[in-house]
Amino acid sequence: YETIEGEMASLEEKIAGLEREIDASASDFIRLSRLMAEKEEAEAALEEKLERWMYLEELAARIARQ
Repeated sequence: YETIEGEMASLEEKIAGLEREIDASASDFIRLSRLMAEKEEAEAALEEKLERWMYLEELAARIARQ
């Protein structure tokens, strides 16, 4: 729980970097395909972390109310 926000920020930075590389690689189809696949993986990992973070936040709120 304590590291998930940092992990999410790192993934967001990675996605932004990949988007810049994708823009710069528009004419290199092989590189572009690899970058797009890597970006999709990073986005899926970020979505998973976000869902986990939301669950943990909700759990912490319930515990605090007890």
